[in-house]
Amino acid sequence: MRKSRYILLLLPLSFLYHAARVSAQTTTTALQPGTPIERTLAAGQTHGYTISLDQDQLLQLVVEQRGIDVVVRVISPAGRRVGEVDTPNGAEGPENITVIAEASGVYRIEVAPLGPNENLRPGRYEIKVTELRKATEEELQAGKNQEALTAKGRALIVQISPTLQELRRPQTRAGFQIRAARLLWNFDEKRASKLTDQAIDSVREFIASIDPEQDYYENFQIAMQLRREVIEVLTPHDPEMALAFLRSTRTLATPDEMQIRGLGNQELELELALVGQIAASDPKRAFQLAQDTLKRGYPSSLVDTLHRLRLKEPELATKLAHEIADKLANTKLLKQPEAAYLALSLLRLIRPVRKSQTGGGDEPAKTALLSEAEYREFVQHIVAEALAYSPPAINLYSPERNAAQNILNTLKEMGADLEGYAPGSAAAVEKKSIELNSLGDPRNAEWQRFQTAINSGSVDSALEAVNQAPREVREQLYQQIASKAAATGDLARARQIINDNVTNPMLRQQFLKNMSYQAILGAAARGKTEEALRLLSSLRPVRERTVLLSQIVNLIGPGQKTATVLAYLEQARSLLGPSPKAEDQEQMRALLEIGRAFSKYDSKRAFEIVEPLIDQFNEISEAAIALNGFGQRYYQDGELIMTNGNPVAETGNYLAASLAGLASANFERAKTAADRIHPTDARLHTYLTIAQETIEIAGKAGQIRTSQSHPARSTLATSLR
Repeated sequence: MRKSRYILLLLPLSFLYHAARVSAQTTTTALQPGTPIERTLAAGQTHGYTISLDQDQLLQLVVEQRGIDVVVRVISPAGRRVGEVDTPNGAEGPENITVIAEASGVYRIEVAPLGPNENLRPGRYEIKVTELRKATEEELQAGKNQEALTAKGRALIVQISPTLQELRRPQTRAGFQIRAARLLWNFDEKRASKLTDQAIDSVREFIASIDPEQDYYENFQIAMQLRREVIEVLTPHDPEMALAFLRSTRTLATPDEMQIRGLGNQELELELALVGQIAASDPKRAFQLAQDTLKRGYPSSLVDTLHRLRLKEPELATKLAHEIADKLANTKLLKQPEAAYLALSLLRLIRPVRKSQTGGGDEPAKTALLSEAEYREFVQHIVAEALAYSPPAINLYSPERNAAQNILNTLKEMGADLEGYAPGSAAAVEKKSIELNSLGDPRNAEWQRFQTAINSGSVDSALEAVNQAPREVREQLYQQIASKAAATGDLARARQIINDNVTNPMLRQQFLKNMSYQAILGAAARGKTEEALRLLSSLRPVRERTVLLSQIVNLIGPGQKTATVLAYLEQARSLLGPSPKAEDQEQMRALLEIGRAFSKYDSKRAFEIVEPLIDQFNEISEAAIALNGFGQRYYQDGELIMTNGNPVAETGNYLAASLAGLASANFERAKTAADRIHPTDARLHTYLTIAQETIEIAGKAGQIRTSQSHPARSTLATSLR
């Protein structure tokens, strides 16, 4: 599953790519409003549809996934991709996309499976047009204003850049400087370069300030993340400088707990992340660096570099593959868990290319990195390592045991191919896997039998099997069966299973509550907003309703008419009571989410919801100064800590995301609202979030945003450390 993606500008090669696809796929089906089409889609297939649109006409369509995760693309009459969507809802639920026709003509819609998984099972989907009308003046103007909006975002970064240097906490300062540089680099290279230099100095200052005796594990992780972000920004422009920075800041010792968990090779992984980027422009240099890292360890991301080299310089890729395989062949994989994970990554990539796998399709022919004989020898080495493992009598975790289980699971995924490369091994692998999973607990095999009955059988057969389970585990198993029934939409059956079979009143109450949550979220994910809100309104107490409301509000909109969306959003707002202020953290989050959702359809109403919450956020921030250190750290060196999970920082993240959404509709008003935020770093974070939204929105021009991305993105969190 991936986040929604919207693409406006593509490289010239992508135009040729789509032209080739269209010419190769002549079979298309015309779409008609009010006439849904249901079809089965399998791996490697792409279904094409067409619809005639007039200039400035708005098209909204939905693809309802029924057992397969799809990506939906819209291509203009000129062959340009004007829309693409893949929301993170897996193989069930709707994919919604809205475009405004830039010119009259026949538009093409493509529906394809997500990812190149050859083993993907076929699934069904339904595609239908939900709205076809002339775009409003506001909708058309939104597309035309993108260039001006982007310029305002860049100007905002230029305005606040000097202020970033005034932040006292070097980790916060570095994160902001990196983020600003990333956003500016394509527009103002000189300023972006200066910001990157400042970020490098800030990172060095932070590393030098780390106390081995105080919060070392947390600070080590922050330092690693900041170094990674500097490398990501710097490498496309000066890879050698990025490498020099990486090596010169390699001064922190890996914490013991990371060594125990088998995570002690982060330095090599960092370097290889850089090497992977270098491979695109200088494959020979990347190959040399990959060889160097291979001498120093077993980083699994070597395989990513190998994949990149395979596309750019197949001969170098083949040589590197042999060097990796040779080193692994002389390594006791379970004594070096990192070597085991590298071996498994390599195993998945270097499978020899058969004739049936080349020629035809859109994928370029792959270079065989190892011969059939070499691959067979490699597989047999991995099998022998796994089968030689003798686990202790007690089922305790250890890196060695974990590596053995991962190897066995990967070998089992090979299916019939395993027998072809290592004859007679499939049964032994299965036996060893069962041994590891059941060791130390004689009831574990029986437990696995019940799990299999629940996962693979019908609800009735699962109930029959679980009736034979030991009394002490039945209630947990009944909950799983009830969840399975609820997932199919049969909530009444799910509740009956709980009421009939769970005797513990506290467990029964908790299980029934979980069923209600599952039903509400499931209805929202399937686009049944009215049902979700109806079920939500019956939840008690109100706080539980609020928690779920935050999760479903961003699912309102796609595939529905604007008037319907506004009515649903008003209904959602009414569930939180009449007060413009929040009663607790969860209600604050829900209100900000509702404001963010409104911003796509009615910015005036969105500002009415969000602006009163700024004053409340300031009050909370000031109160946190007095509470600092009493159960929670909110501030350090007079600045708000925005990455330790404290509620003030989390609220600041949501506030920034809401104002960023509103900036697309009214930049000046959103900027003025951000000016009122008191904590300096929270205010700067909001400015950067607004700038990021308005700059990146250029890539969404000509489309109405249907993204359901979570406002607390990882890029926001990591840059605020």
